[in-house]
Amino acid sequence: MQDFGWYAVPQSFKVYLKVDIDIATKRVYEDEARRDSERKFDTLEEQKNDIIKRYKLENERYFELYGVKKEDENNYDFVLDTSKLTPEEVADKIEAEYKKWLEE
Repeated sequence: MQDFGWYAVPQSFKVYLKVDIDIATKRVYEDEARRDSERKFDTLEEQKNDIIKRYKLENERYFELYGVKKEDENNYDFVLDTSKLTPEEVADKIEAEYKKWLEE
């Protein structure tokens, strides 16, 4: 199950990556590789509405099945807003926090 490791493996280093919805929408909409795997929308607004709808449905499903809210930041060891970061910056920050976590 996707995004479930934080709950299924409690002893793991749990990371929550978040992003501004408008930035997420633009990333998905403009990513040619995703166009084949996700629904194709004609406008950013349609894409955004789909992302919001799927996010809500997924959260409802997690709560219904497991009684947990995956978006609750208290479930994680490290929360990172990726809105203004490159993938390399995200990886570097996760690695640094993971090393700190190992030392604790």
